[in-house]
Amino acid sequence: MFDLFYNYLIRMPLPSDFQNIASIFEFEIAMALGTTLMFLLIPISILVLFYLASKDLNKKTRNISIIVRLLVITSAFFILTSNSFINYHKQIFNYSTWSQEDTIRENGKFSSFIYYANNESSNNKRLNQFNESDSQIDIHKTLFPNKIKQNKNVHIIALESFFDPRLIQDIAFSQPILAKELTQYLNNQMNFSLVTSPIYGGGTAQAEFELLTGIKALSKVNQIEFNVMQGNTTSSFVNHLNQNNYHTFATIAASASFFNSKQAYKSLDFNNIIYLEEQSGFERKSGEDPVFDGDLLDYNLQNIRTILSKTDKPIFNYVLGMYGHMPFSRDLEKRPDIAVVEHSNEKIKRISNQFYYRTKAIAQYISALIELDPNSIIFITGDHLPSILGKDIEYSLNNKTNISLFIENGNTIDVSGKHFYEMPWYIWDRLSGVKSDRTISTNKMEALYFNLLSQSQL
Repeated sequence: MFDLFYNYLIRMPLPSDFQNIASIFEFEIAMALGTTLMFLLIPISILVLFYLASKDLNKKTRNISIIVRLLVITSAFFILTSNSFINYHKQIFNYSTWSQEDTIRENGKFSSFIYYANNESSNNKRLNQFNESDSQIDIHKTLFPNKIKQNKNVHIIALESFFDPRLIQDIAFSQPILAKELTQYLNNQMNFSLVTSPIYGGGTAQAEFELLTGIKALSKVNQIEFNVMQGNTTSSFVNHLNQNNYHTFATIAASASFFNSKQAYKSLDFNNIIYLEEQSGFERKSGEDPVFDGDLLDYNLQNIRTILSKTDKPIFNYVLGMYGHMPFSRDLEKRPDIAVVEHSNEKIKRISNQFYYRTKAIAQYISALIELDPNSIIFITGDHLPSILGKDIEYSLNNKTNISLFIENGNTIDVSGKHFYEMPWYIWDRLSGVKSDRTISTNKMEALYFNLLSQSQL
């Protein structure tokens, strides 16, 4: 049963899934009946085991056996849900924030189920506490006031560990590692904009959360907000664009199991989501894994052309790349080293040469996108720095400072100094034509955060 559930939804089954069986009858009766039967097998199996274990016993012994077994099951339930056990379990449990698959492999199915079930319970209690007091806060009016006056298409591209190795201290290159084609899209100082990610080294979904909601990723309920979302629609930035007649879609290079994304993107209210790993029409131009940025962006361009030819609605196009992930490998036949890197660390040498091909692919994408959609808003950013900084690799900026490009009507705008969660605000102001003064206190941001997460709960 566990394997069937996991293979279908690519996540751990939770107690709350029982309440969703009825809704399946609305669109797939066969699946609903199969799911109901699957869940019924649990108590039926227990009853059969009781019967087999006690059929040769006399009535008194059988009754004692049943009572003892029921007491053991009841005691186990109370122990496994007690605060003492929950705290102890958290200490010994090897939790992977980015993948349930790894978590289950490390801890086993039963231990993982207990962990996630208890986690869901504690999350719900905390969310309910905030929901009671903060549900009246209107996220859209608070973060995205004023009506849209310019229905421009919006493109947000987040690329895994995309950062500028030139910002590493005590490093030198035999020739430029920034593709010359990209220089025309840099700011007046011939630099990228510098924006602040909520994370360093990992946790891509935290960056996604801020870019797609306009709310700070506080890690109050779970280290990864995506892991809390259950699929119910929230008042996200994506949702508000939907309400303003935008067609919203996402192209994702990561798998559907990545940070509970299947449920999270549903909560964020995307109209359509394409996972490249599951897309039969997608062909890699090289054998690289993860997918090369250029292959991903070329596919996205084709998709944009198709969508624009079929709809009169403005579009919100979101792209998540994975190419910059460790171990920073590439197809050396198609993308050989272009520079000798003077640095002791091998990782930074690979990243530096990878940077050239990434910036070249980005430049080609921007050029084609501006030609196809000249009046659009384009925001391209790294999600976070790779986890390579240390004694032998020192970054000249804060380790959460990322490079980005913001382009509107074909012109580059410097957005340095902004946080990821402020980018949806900024984009909304560009669409509405009104620069709103958002004074969001720490308490108010926390209220917005819990309100949105409580909306995502089924």
